[in-house]
Amino acid sequence: MRTTADQELATANQTVALFDEVNRELIQAVEAEVPVVSHNHRIKAAYDSFLPELQAYLAALPGVLLQGLGEQARNLYNAFNRGDPPGDLLHALWLPVAENGKIELEFAGEPGVRYDALIVFSEGHIKCLGLAILLAKNIAQDCPVVIFDDVVNAIDDDHRDGIWRTFFEDGLLDGKQVILTSHAEEFLHRIQQELGARRCAAIKRYKFLPHNGEHELRVDSIPPTKNYVLLAQQALAEDEKREALRQARPALESLTDRIWTWLGRRTDGRIEIKLGGPRSPWELNNKCGKLRSAVGRIAGQYAGATEVVTTLDRLLGVGAGSIEWGYLNSGVHDSQRDHEFDRATVRTIVECVTALDAALEGLINR
Repeated sequence: MRTTADQELATANQTVALFDEVNRELIQAVEAEVPVVSHNHRIKAAYDSFLPELQAYLAALPGVLLQGLGEQARNLYNAFNRGDPPGDLLHALWLPVAENGKIELEFAGEPGVRYDALIVFSEGHIKCLGLAILLAKNIAQDCPVVIFDDVVNAIDDDHRDGIWRTFFEDGLLDGKQVILTSHAEEFLHRIQQELGARRCAAIKRYKFLPHNGEHELRVDSIPPTKNYVLLAQQALAEDEKREALRQARPALESLTDRIWTWLGRRTDGRIEIKLGGPRSPWELNNKCGKLRSAVGRIAGQYAGATEVVTTLDRLLGVGAGSIEWGYLNSGVHDSQRDHEFDRATVRTIVECVTALDAALEGLINR
């Protein structure tokens, strides 16, 4: 029995030895994997403890991102929609602080009544609200750059006016690098007028042009400015007197419109302009004279108003009967002139337009 047992033991040891020999590489691989498995157990334990914290952070993230932005976003939205009836402006705004939360609001005309913004707002107003929230976040974080990509798409002209005025007149973006793209040519054209010659000259413009069949992007990196004051200055520098007056006319129209708008926000704003007949156009000289009188009555109350009055006095001093004023009054259409424009008079007009632009910038951005 002992001999038999010894033989069986020897056979078993031989079998084990043979197994170890045949599976030597596999056994070595298993032994090498032991520290890897141990390391993976540490990773799993760490992840199991990290995951609840990550989920808690994500749950609280909306509240962290939007904390304190409700009032600023409401003010920006109202600024964008400054032309709306007072009752349609926002009285209060609540931004969501949890996942799947709603944006709720109260209108100034119905305080105490909450609405879901995504239900009661049109597409344009939703875009205005979204823009207000993002811009409020940019301001709160003091970001040095703000990028507006086709920001006025699907927004009507009245709200476009409120948006760009909020951007460039309210001082909210002072000190920031502003990058603005838009398909709206008139929107960009108007901005270049309203910014004034000084700030417009500092703008770097790029114009993306349609392809000519090659389906490749064409970029004009030095497109001409649209600011009438700058164009009048350029024409004067090149001794193009007619062109200088042609650009001075819309420049003066734009500047006097802005003065009139400013005046209407501080006084009655109504002025009387005389017409020569039922179909006669009003004359720019008459408009300047009436605005000079109206602004002169309140010039002492506002910084910059005195400069506007002084500049209008110099401009009107050219003389309403001059051929230069006749050209400014009649518009920019081409016609034969019997006399040459006086270079000194044209220079005075362009200088007055430039000075009026600078005075208006100080008046609006006091």
